[in-house]
Amino acid sequence: MSRYGLPSGNWVELRDPAELRRGDKKRALKMVPISEDADLSLATQLEMSDGVIAVMISSWSYGLPLPATAESLGLLPMEDGNALEELEPIQAAHKLLFPEQPVATPAQAADPASPTEPSAG
Repeated sequence: MSRYGLPSGNWVELRDPAELRRGDKKRALKMVPISEDADLSLATQLEMSDGVIAVMISSWSYGLPLPATAESLGLLPMEDGNALEELEPIQAAHKLLFPEQPVATPAQAADPASPTEPSAG
């Protein structure tokens, strides 16, 4: 675990992204309140980011419970929240938990054997 200082003077200790497990992905996704009949919103990306941050934080100096839910993260100063999102271990964990899907070129989209998804556009 590594400790990182934040702009407010508080600190967080983060897990090593290499130690993440499948259950961590499930826990991060549970923080995104989407049901089958709900539409995605502009907040969805932030909720996914909060899920990653929540599974990565092992300790912090705030007088708040650790972020098992987004509620504690929502109380952080804006500059600390922005700094958390930019920390390299958080970025690495996000890529590990939610790898980008390849986007098909028009030629690949026309090929029924192509494993990529057609791109919008």
